[in-house]
Amino acid sequence: MFFAQCFMNLFIQSGSAQAAVSMPIMAPLADLLGISRQTAVLAFQLGDGFTNFAIPWNGITLAVLNIAAVPIWAWFRWAWRLQAWLILVCMALLIWPTLAHWGPF
Repeated sequence: MFFAQCFMNLFIQSGSAQAAVSMPIMAPLADLLGISRQTAVLAFQLGDGFTNFAIPWNGITLAVLNIAAVPIWAWFRWAWRLQAWLILVCMALLIWPTLAHWGPF
């Protein structure tokens, strides 16, 4: 679900529009997989938040790089390591809620 949200954010950058499109699909999928809906929402939040930082055509990223006079490829050479670590951290943060069936009591 995390990677599906990351991929979807490449095309739909608005968080509310992405939620409106993906959550009607992800909520029943979470039910089928035995994952709580709260964990599905957490995967949505982490996927949306990560890719907002990582994708190069995000308006804020481009504006900040332009103001700082940093070429996009120079930023990628520096940021890819951080992005790889963030993916691992996001995946690690999803392990406990998935295994503990995190949700309403």
